[in-house]
Amino acid sequence: DRGFLVIFTLECAMQLYYLGVALFQDGWLVFDLAIVILSWSFESLQIVRAFRIFRAFRLITRVKPLRDLVLAVGAVLPRMYAIAALLMIIFYVFAVLFTELFSELPLSENYFRTLDASLFTCMEMMTLEWADIAREVIEYYTWAWAPFTAFIAISGFIVFNLIVAVVVEAVAVTEQTVRA
Repeated sequence: DRGFLVIFTLECAMQLYYLGVALFQDGWLVFDLAIVILSWSFESLQIVRAFRIFRAFRLITRVKPLRDLVLAVGAVLPRMYAIAALLMIIFYVFAVLFTELFSELPLSENYFRTLDASLFTCMEMMTLEWADIAREVIEYYTWAWAPFTAFIAISGFIVFNLIVAVVVEAVAVTEQTVRA
């Protein structure tokens, strides 16, 4: 571990010697330098030593496709915030709906008793772990498949397809920019 840190330190020193102050104009090189300095700074602290794995992030600066992907994700963050806001609204609406409809059911878990429990259950269902929850509720209300299906369709498929579409578009734009 120390051997790699010494190699990274030598690399940063050579870059600083070769580029001089111009090193600080390249964000990726500053990122490399910060990782090396932090690694040396926290080397003696036992807890922080576990975070040395973050030095692997230096690969981002060396592998061009990774760097392009990080730039694409950075460019798409404003739209991702809008999608996250839409997802939070969807969560809130369905959590209120599930709490109103199913809070009184004697379920094996506390899925819908309170709004915060319903929000957590919505998060769990969005990860497509919804079948057991839905089956348990459907034992009491046969029509309960409808709100569960609507939630899964909206949150699981539509919103995630929006996220994929935005990221793919950003990668395509980055590819066109790189090729130009």
